Amino acid sequence: MAVDILTTLNKNGSGLSLTGLTASLVAAEITPLQKAQKARVDEATTSISTLGQVRSQFQSLQTALAAVNSTPILKATSGSSGVQVTVTDPSKIVNTTRNIGVVQTAQRQVLEFKGFASAETPIGAGKLTMEVGAWFDDAGGVAQFAVNPGSKVSSFDIPEGATLTQLAETLDALDGVSARVIDKGNGTFSLGVVSEAGAGSAVRFTAQQTVAGLSTFDTTATNAAVQIQAAQDLVVEVDGIAVFRPTNTVDDLIPGATLDITAAAGTKTTVGFSRDMDTAKANLGYLVDQVNATRAKLNEVSARGLNGTPPGALAGDQVIERLKADLSRLIAAPINGFGKDPVYLVDLGVVTQRDGNLKLRPLAFEDAFKADPQRFDAVFANRLVSDTTGVEVRGVVGAEAAAGSHEFRRDPATGRATLDGYSTLGIPMADGMKKFAVLEGPFSGLIVTAPDGVDAAKITFGRSFLSALDGLMAAALNGGSLGKREDQLGARITEANTKLAELDVRAAKLEKRYLSRFTAMETAISSMKSTGNYLTNLVAQWNKSG
Repeated sequence: MAVDILTTLNKNGSGLSLTGLTASLVAAEITPLQKAQKARVDEATTSISTLGQVRSQFQSLQTALAAVNSTPILKATSGSSGVQVTVTDPSKIVNTTRNIGVVQTAQRQVLEFKGFASAETPIGAGKLTMEVGAWFDDAGGVAQFAVNPGSKVSSFDIPEGATLTQLAETLDALDGVSARVIDKGNGTFSLGVVSEAGAGSAVRFTAQQTVAGLSTFDTTATNAAVQIQAAQDLVVEVDGIAVFRPTNTVDDLIPGATLDITAAAGTKTTVGFSRDMDTAKANLGYLVDQVNATRAKLNEVSARGLNGTPPGALAGDQVIERLKADLSRLIAAPINGFGKDPVYLVDLGVVTQRDGNLKLRPLAFEDAFKADPQRFDAVFANRLVSDTTGVEVRGVVGAEAAAGSHEFRRDPATGRATLDGYSTLGIPMADGMKKFAVLEGPFSGLIVTAPDGVDAAKITFGRSFLSALDGLMAAALNGGSLGKREDQLGARITEANTKLAELDVRAAKLEKRYLSRFTAMETAISSMKSTGNYLTNLVAQWNKSG
């Protein structure tokens, strides 16, 4: 309406295109500000899109690292499906072959107390004692029982009216055995009792009955009438030497490996360990290609635009420059914790070319691998070992843990222990050893096992290049520098859009103000023109009259 009025007034007013003038004045003040904010939006949007490309490349590199990790260069093989071998600590494994002969596998003792009419049959009353140990025959062939000194003797009172089911539940709650009532299907019920595996894990029951029936469970002198299967140790021959273990899972025969044995007695086989050169070469070559692709993407998006070439969308971005620097430092850095001397990628046949790309030199790689294949663990597998005899360390090390030597200390007076000053929880074991669980710090969750008398030990941790590179990618991706930068750019877009909306409001107010002022001006001009016309006509009339 204001524009219509102004147009009407303008016919008798200044004659200027005041509507156009208003638009020009508003545009002169607002348009440069709008362009600046739109440029901020466009620039931030392009940066976010380009960061998405970097994120995608980092994720591709992580996928490649996982693929390499799933194809270890250290191979563990067995000639029998009944003798499974698993590598637990590659740093302790050397290329070797071991002959394994199975004499017998470890078994649990199985006892069956038969002939009960139902699961709720009363079993008498009195006191029942359970001991854990080993049954054996003496020189005269008489059965004897030796209590395991590391076990706990359990005694409990059986009240009158107690049933077979209640006894099974009581036994099942004890350490070292499991028990249940079994419906035989022939009108009778049995109590089955099963011990842990190993010759030293058999059980003996001693009954002192006050009500008839409880003596049924007494095996003080012999268990011949109720034993279905005797407890026995695993016996295997390793390179011809017979060894005994209480379970079929053995982790102390071959350093750095665990054997799971289920093969029948008489089975003879071999287990072997080797670091495969072809796998190592393929893995290392693939890793080099993926690192080069990642560096190329970072260089592309951060290009400065020299010699007439267009700059990258993230040229000068501090986050990208920092990631480039971190990656370059990692490639050039020593890999510690894998022996007396640090390992460098160049030692393994990987060199950095003039353009910054990595290259695997086949001959240098082969020479290095033949000389020391175990050294390539520095690229592919973390190393966590104790350098102190009798002390073992296990667990998964977090991203914050530093490679190198770490000190385990135990106070002889209090028995409390620390790792690099961080507290641990001590857990006594039956064999005189003690486990210490690290409760805090970068090694939280680690388990250190030490014998009594060892109050200091050195723990060495080596973080592989693969692990360090994956940590760098994870730190950037998982709420790290890339995510924070994307959030900053998103906030910049939101702020710019808010300012654009404010500029629209400001433009409308300016237009209204200018139109109001021009309307007043045109009204005044029209009024003055009307007065002028009146005076002109009046003078003309006077002249005619004269």
